[in-house]
Amino acid sequence: MTPERWQEVQRVFHDALERPQEVRPAFLAEACGADVELRAEVASLLRSAEEGTDFLETPPEGAVPPDPAPARIGPYRILGELGRGGMGTVFLATRADEQFRKRVAIKVVRQGMDPDAIRRFRQERQILAGLEHPNIARLLDGGSTGDGRPYVVLEYVEGQNFLAWCDAQGLGVRERIALFRTVCRAVQYAHQNLVVHRDLKPANILVTGDGTPKLLDFGIAKLLNAEVSEGPSDMTQAAQRLLTPEYASPEQMRGERITTASDVYSLGVVLFELLTSKRPYRLDTGTPEEVARVVCEQAPEKPSLACRREWRREIAGDLDTIVLKSLRKEPARRYVSAEQLAEDLRRHAEGLPVAAQRDTLGYRAGKFFRRHRVAAAAAAVVLVTLVGGIAATSRQARIARAEKARGDRRFQDVRRLSNSFLFEFHDAIATLPGSTPARELIVRRALEYLGTLAKEGGGDPALQRELAEAYQKLGDVQGMATWANLGDTGGARESYRAALAILEPLAAGPDGTARDRDEMALCHLRLSKVAINSWDIERALEHARRAVELREELRRSGAAGPDAANRLGSAYHNFGLVLSLRGDKRGALEVLRKSLAQFETARRANPGDVNALR
Repeated sequence: MTPERWQEVQRVFHDALERPQEVRPAFLAEACGADVELRAEVASLLRSAEEGTDFLETPPEGAVPPDPAPARIGPYRILGELGRGGMGTVFLATRADEQFRKRVAIKVVRQGMDPDAIRRFRQERQILAGLEHPNIARLLDGGSTGDGRPYVVLEYVEGQNFLAWCDAQGLGVRERIALFRTVCRAVQYAHQNLVVHRDLKPANILVTGDGTPKLLDFGIAKLLNAEVSEGPSDMTQAAQRLLTPEYASPEQMRGERITTASDVYSLGVVLFELLTSKRPYRLDTGTPEEVARVVCEQAPEKPSLACRREWRREIAGDLDTIVLKSLRKEPARRYVSAEQLAEDLRRHAEGLPVAAQRDTLGYRAGKFFRRHRVAAAAAAVVLVTLVGGIAATSRQARIARAEKARGDRRFQDVRRLSNSFLFEFHDAIATLPGSTPARELIVRRALEYLGTLAKEGGGDPALQRELAEAYQKLGDVQGMATWANLGDTGGARESYRAALAILEPLAAGPDGTARDRDEMALCHLRLSKVAINSWDIERALEHARRAVELREELRRSGAAGPDAANRLGSAYHNFGLVLSLRGDKRGALEVLRKSLAQFETARRANPGDVNALR
């Protein structure tokens, strides 16, 4: 806020204070006119003054009269006053020794302040000294005046109130959300440094001329690390009512323990106002008692019902849910952190499922198909069947998972959906003419989900096997000659290699199975065929030989399974084909005879085995 703007706020505020309380609303309407921001700032100061609890605005009992503005403080020349509160004054200043030219804000404690106020000021200085973030106003210097009063030199932020700036720039919902996420990241940084702001509101978030939001005023912040503060560390007891009522959480209003969840609530109020230009609660009189009762008891309305008409469709749904989760009365039911709030907003902006919504297969499927309308249209008939199946199985799955943790439920839902796309949906459309691009998209999206789950699954071997199989399916769609494919031989090669990279440590580990080694042989067979298509005969020979070795090892160990002869025969057949292409006719003939012997063994065991007969 500029010095001129602050002086205007102070002028209207003091004029209103001189009038009886019952006529103040009419006076504000006349004095502020259409300036909604001015009226909101003055109304906030009036409520704080009536409650008599904000030490930044209300002088403590017995305080001395305001100090005159000094000409200098340390090496800084005073240019004017930016504002004053109960414990001190903020001056606009510049260096007086010409070391550099930069305007700064200097906050200095009043004369005659009690030890508690001095302690809080020093605590604020310690808090700011530990915060280095591009979206938090930085502490530049500090010291004591000639008469021993501590002061801090802060970055002077010349900007506009967060909400007013968004309105002035004509920002839409998406742009406002993007800017708000930057604020959330700054708050998260403060939380990670064990600091709760406790007074987050648009007036404490200024936006500079280049569009950078800056978080201000940690004057009533609470240190989570008691070792940093001087003197008693329990700010909840010493200053439990230092707040701006309209943005304070229910636990702040009740004087209860303050945590990072209180800042998440205040961010929710700011987000509600950012989307609607209104506060979440309707007030009749605006008295402190009414504000406290409403904040603690009244449920906020949905932002989509309070916003401008043209934004309703965009806000309804996920944004409604995100805002209302931030404004839960119970701290445990809000977002755990400002980072989680920002992450849900990011996921909403990218069309992904958000954590605040009830996590069902129908919700996730809807998000998926909205992002991939072309693929969904290409397989519309199969999709109807799939959705019906998902709806039926989802109901039974919810009953079975009723006692499980929400995070585990979400993990398993996405895993089942990915496999459904990979093994049911894909196979159902595999023979449809022209379905190859849709098959690739289905497999690739399932692969993305499985890849994300594999990172979160703590090395779950079953999940790793699913991921390996997904890579092999993707390779088949990309460039396997025996399938309808996209002709992407290089992509197929990389997919098969990715599958092999997953299977090799699995097979060598304590949980390795004969199936893992057989799947490795299958990967080598596929890599051999892709190399043949690229006429890389030496590499094709290397993979063909390795496939034979793996399946011979399985046969000798007795772990190859009932279809061992067919599988070994296929490996020898491919090996013989590569030797023939290489020009080694004698070697090819010998290997193909071994292939024939294996197929004959398979036919004797099962006379109707079509693959062996072929």
